[in-house]
Amino acid sequence: MWKLRRSRGVSPVIATIILSVVVIAVGGGVWSYSQGAATVIAENYVDDKLTLLDEVLERFNVEHVCNNSDRSLLFVWVYNYGDVDVVIDLYANTTEEYGSTLETTISSGDLAKITVSFAGNPLEIGDEVAIKAHSRRQNNAYYKYYVP
Repeated sequence: MWKLRRSRGVSPVIATIILSVVVIAVGGGVWSYSQGAATVIAENYVDDKLTLLDEVLERFNVEHVCNNSDRSLLFVWVYNYGDVDVVIDLYANTTEEYGSTLETTISSGDLAKITVSFAGNPLEIGDEVAIKAHSRRQNNAYYKYYVP
């Protein structure tokens, strides 16, 4: 009648080989992913430290301030005595008037003259002008100027 067939499983040697190949493939995928992630983390760390180093090496100050004869323009000299170039945003304000000049690049060791316009409402004699030189790396230099 029925001849019962013996069902046979995979031999232990072949099962071990298949299992080993699967483990090696999964391990290789995990290793590849972790190596890529470690590389990205290391590059970000280095970039962050170099940015921080530039921030520390950035040095500048306001050297001199004066105005023109009709007091509509304010001239500010900023000196970069640091080891890196700086990009300065200059803000000048009195209690009633505000002026700014943005994105002035000053090379290392250079002195730059930055002009701020008060043409709409000229400065008055005796006005106190608060000046803030702000770099793109978040460093600041402050100066107070009294209009003669």
